[in-house]
Amino acid sequence: MFNRVKKDFDEAIEKIKWFASLLSERIRVEITVFKLLYKSEELKKRRDELMRKIGEEVYAMRGKDKNIYANKEVIVAIKELETLQPEIQETIEKASEISRIVA
Repeated sequence: MFNRVKKDFDEAIEKIKWFASLLSERIRVEITVFKLLYKSEELKKRRDELMRKIGEEVYAMRGKDKNIYANKEVIVAIKELETLQPEIQETIEKASEISRIVA
């Protein structure tokens, strides 16, 4: 009788360990996805800031007969935008890939 109770208890412990490890792994994956999505949102905010900066520079130069691409701030903002967009896309794809693998 004691052996049977001990066996059932050991089996229950193994099931609890399995469930705990599964839950732990799933939570780790979800946190990773949340971090990637947060990073992509931060990058999008930075992109929006740059777009606003470019718009302000263009607006400030209105009425002037000047090439907008001659403005150093606009050129720097455009170059940064060109590097941000692939990074945003890559981050979103990573998050999508991770959640697709686990699902």
